[in-house]
Amino acid sequence: MIFLYACLLLLRLAPVLTLGPQPPKIRPRDVATFEPQESGVLDGASFVDWIHSQSSAGIRAGALREGSYRVTPGSDNAHIFLDNLHSFTLWMDSVNLTMTKVGLPAFEIYRCSDLVTYGPTAWWDTPGFSQATITDVQKTGDQAYNVGFHLDDGYDSSFLLKSGQVDGEYTNPKTGRLEAGPGWSTISGSATAVDGKENTYTVPITDSYFAPQVGYKILARGEFIFCNKVGESNDTIINDYTLLNCAGFTWISSANRKITFNSYVVKPAPFPPPGGTELPARSSSADGVHSSGDYIGPTFDSCFFSALDDDCMAVHGSLYTIASAGSAANSFVTATGSASPGDILRFYANVTYTVLGTATVTSATASSDALTITVDALPSQVSNLAHTVWTNQMRSGSGFAVLNTHTTGNRGRGAIIKASNGLIANNLFEGVTYGALDLGPEFSDWGEGDYVHNVSLINNTVQECNYISKAAAAVMVHGDGENDVHGNSNITISGLTIEGTTASNLYVGATEGLRVGGVRFVDAFREKYELWESWPDAVATFENVAFEAVTGKVEIVGGIGKEGIEAAKAIGDVTGLEGGVEGLVTVTTDSDATER
Repeated sequence: MIFLYACLLLLRLAPVLTLGPQPPKIRPRDVATFEPQESGVLDGASFVDWIHSQSSAGIRAGALREGSYRVTPGSDNAHIFLDNLHSFTLWMDSVNLTMTKVGLPAFEIYRCSDLVTYGPTAWWDTPGFSQATITDVQKTGDQAYNVGFHLDDGYDSSFLLKSGQVDGEYTNPKTGRLEAGPGWSTISGSATAVDGKENTYTVPITDSYFAPQVGYKILARGEFIFCNKVGESNDTIINDYTLLNCAGFTWISSANRKITFNSYVVKPAPFPPPGGTELPARSSSADGVHSSGDYIGPTFDSCFFSALDDDCMAVHGSLYTIASAGSAANSFVTATGSASPGDILRFYANVTYTVLGTATVTSATASSDALTITVDALPSQVSNLAHTVWTNQMRSGSGFAVLNTHTTGNRGRGAIIKASNGLIANNLFEGVTYGALDLGPEFSDWGEGDYVHNVSLINNTVQECNYISKAAAAVMVHGDGENDVHGNSNITISGLTIEGTTASNLYVGATEGLRVGGVRFVDAFREKYELWESWPDAVATFENVAFEAVTGKVEIVGGIGKEGIEAAKAIGDVTGLEGGVEGLVTVTTDSDATER
């Protein structure tokens, strides 16, 4: 049944998988076009009013005149705020937009449907950053340093000279790849100017992720923003949008039904935007696209993410606490959360996160400060509502897809998925500091879920990921809390290649119905970088897993580059394998692979 599901899913998406990146669409010559009144300036409010006037007149497409514009805010919501726009195509290709108000999103798309957008390239001028290059590092204690830095041309020192958080990026000297830098560090005291050296300072830094190094770029942010927002919208397509600098999440998505990001690009911009007065920050900070609580998850197709400071793509729901029992049978009161009749809720024991069962919502009544939810029948294992937490299975991004996408040099995960009924296929993840793919809940750390069900990983490549980090594996399917196999289910891993790691390659835990085959580990545990102590100490680890089938080879090519590392390891209850995990993985010696 699982195999049939995977085949049907692949057949349904076959045109998407085989086409790959597409040439940019060309705007029609006869499309109605908005002409800004002032040269080089786009009034956000006037542009949005014009779009809605076109739509009200029954015209289903419009365009912005090609060119470069500084955008004045169209509302308190965003520079360009599209609300209740339906069955419309908006052309903004060959357009550069420079946002003028720090802290205000570029676009907000709200309560729209059947909306298709093309372009533009968007910038901020400037998103409240200082930028400098580290010139000297003196260790002063445990995770404490005095860091010397030279302020980069075009930046002031305001954010670097006060306590706060700093981030960074650098060009990795061993790979030549631009990568997110030393991590979220904290300036723990006042900076001091260095005598005789212009724009050169020292500052004490407390660091909990990576030791700062000479040559790193460090960035201090003044304001965290959501660069773009999309909410309560259906069947909306964002085509060929390029974002060149950002001080927060590049898109936040919530309560949507199928948003498609096609050929979406996020990358650093080491030069001023057109018409800009300041150099932008060179890294985008935090997540690329953050889908939280979508009814139907987003599709990413042919996207590119470079040097982000956290996760490139995140899809998840949320974990909620129960305040008290309700007055009616099978009801409870919660201060936060969202539910509608017909939604399926999953209940967990608080702290241990043991799965207690599911129930279907029959009614949900909101008051000013609480939500009362009634279900058809509380699970029998729910004995104390005060010690119970819950998730909404209908609001975790089910139905997502990650296709033909390339992530490079980001510090978080390539894709972090806590949603079901999805496909991850034909992607390249390289230089990701943590795991390239991370599937499963993070209840205890972030209050995000859920477990993943009916997800296929097909023909993905992972290169030089999971180094200088504490992540358990380059590719992970995991649980959270005291669950055995009753967590994730119906997971297919096929055609996976993991190359050049210095830590664990594959970890699967708390999973039943695992199908795996066509998996290659190349240059496993090669010590090209400073190596953190890694857990688990095996190339492939399976913990509390019920295998459904082995569909092809699982092999280590070129041997294992570190002594004491096992090829495969079983922890807890691992079933469904003849001969155990020891017979699952074969090791071959390839001299070429060993020398790489």
